[in-house]
Amino acid sequence: MADQDDDRLLELAAGLRHLAEANQRNEKMLAEFRIVIDTLLTVLAGREQLNEGHLRLFEKLRERAQLASTPRIELDELEPDKYAVDNSEVDCAARMHLCHGRCCSFNIKLSRLDLAEGKLEWNIDRPYYLAKSREGYCVYQQRDSGFCGHYEFRPSTCRSYDCREDRRVWIDFEKMIPAPMPDGLVTLRRKPPTSG
Repeated sequence: MADQDDDRLLELAAGLRHLAEANQRNEKMLAEFRIVIDTLLTVLAGREQLNEGHLRLFEKLRERAQLASTPRIELDELEPDKYAVDNSEVDCAARMHLCHGRCCSFNIKLSRLDLAEGKLEWNIDRPYYLAKSREGYCVYQQRDSGFCGHYEFRPSTCRSYDCREDRRVWIDFEKMIPAPMPDGLVTLRRKPPTSG
């Protein structure tokens, strides 16, 4: 387990270095592009082909572009203390062979508490959503069982989630008729629980 954690940290560090280098290249290109545009605007304004209104419009466009390039950060603000959240009463063990833990493929926002604890990975391209594997499931879902491998630290959304009325999961919860699996999600190979 420690070797896997070390490998993940090395992989994450390499990915972050790659992103930082790409970001530096992009920032350099953007700075050069801004210089060209500013020079062009200055020349056109000097020739009186642009007036003050045009220049104000270009400044507003710059501000909009700056806002659009800033990543949106989303946090779960509903429940400040995830440990105070009541767990759902759904018997997941009895249904996992049918639903395949597809709730673990949903987009889950982390809370400030989750981030402060530092126990959960988040998606670097979509801060601060719970990280997913290449298969589209939460990185903590145990593929052999479908259950959470980081159960103690799971986000409040996972703690309170109740699939009974969720049409993404069930056509009929009581009759145990699952909805079709979403495209791209791999089903678990798990047998139904045995009674007795």
